[in-house]
Amino acid sequence: MCIDIIQRIKQNNSNIRKTSGTTLSNSNGETIYTPPSGEKNIRDKMANLEKFINNNQTYDPLIKMAIIHYQFEAIHPFADGNGRTGRILLLLCLKIEKLLDVPAIFLSQYIMDSKTDYYKNLRAVTENNDWNSFILYMLDMIEQTAIKDLARLESIMTVLSTVGNEIKQKLPKIYSKDLIELLFRLPYTKRKHLIDEGLGTPKTVGNYLIKLEENGFLKSIKVGKEKLYLNEELMKILE
Repeated sequence: MCIDIIQRIKQNNSNIRKTSGTTLSNSNGETIYTPPSGEKNIRDKMANLEKFINNNQTYDPLIKMAIIHYQFEAIHPFADGNGRTGRILLLLCLKIEKLLDVPAIFLSQYIMDSKTDYYKNLRAVTENNDWNSFILYMLDMIEQTAIKDLARLESIMTVLSTVGNEIKQKLPKIYSKDLIELLFRLPYTKRKHLIDEGLGTPKTVGNYLIKLEENGFLKSIKVGKEKLYLNEELMKILE
């Protein structure tokens, strides 16, 4: 599964590292960690991690998630993209444990905003067996991200309701619940999205988008040969 994830991220045939000499460095170019080398060694360690993920029910799910994340990053099985793969595994851990229905929280932001603490706590486990600080960091990441993203989702639902009511009043002939939900599915939409949802013919949905833009609900931009219609209210929240 991890190999499948990295191949999707990198859009190539990335696989377990085979070359030796991989090191992790800080901003000053100093080596701070040397992960294990040798394909068989790495695969053995990944097999051990796989057993821990699937068989160990001793730990609280969030603590187990933190342990899994440390172990994956310490093994560092790929030449590139380990951080991104590891952050996807965080969401999958929450999904497997039924703590998250859909991947609607952005854990990466917390790590990116506190990279120094993240690497310091990872290193403390490796060098000093200090699991406590690392696990507390990971638990704080979950808590703070969940609080922030729940507030963001509530803001989106409020704007969706407000915009929906305004479209219903100003453009009753094109209003539908399906259309409003589609406009908030992504920060942009295009004719094909509306056609695929069965909202009308190419000409009909084209007219819908033109009217929505004329009334200030969307803003069109050209990207190559394609015209995208931006939902600026949604983009403000997501930014």
